[in-house]
Amino acid sequence: MSGRWIEREPMYLSFDVYNCAFCGKNVPRHVWLEDIDGDDVPFCAPEVADIHLRTRQRDDATARRADSDLGLTEQLRLVRENCKALRRD
Repeated sequence: MSGRWIEREPMYLSFDVYNCAFCGKNVPRHVWLEDIDGDDVPFCAPEVADIHLRTRQRDDATARRADSDLGLTEQLRLVRENCKALRRD
């Protein structure tokens, strides 16, 4: 993974908006930016970005299936654990 964390200014000082490219959640403060095809794509967590990249590879007809020990159910469980919008706190 080639991403990095950024910390944004509080919302009242900044007018840029970041939404997670996987779950769509508005990410208000700490944003994970993943380099995808030369663009910085925002995510709510690096684990979510990793699942997005593996899913993208699997969906691409020319890409080989991503090597993973985790099944789809386990991957979705990881997304729920790491995505703040989907947590049941």
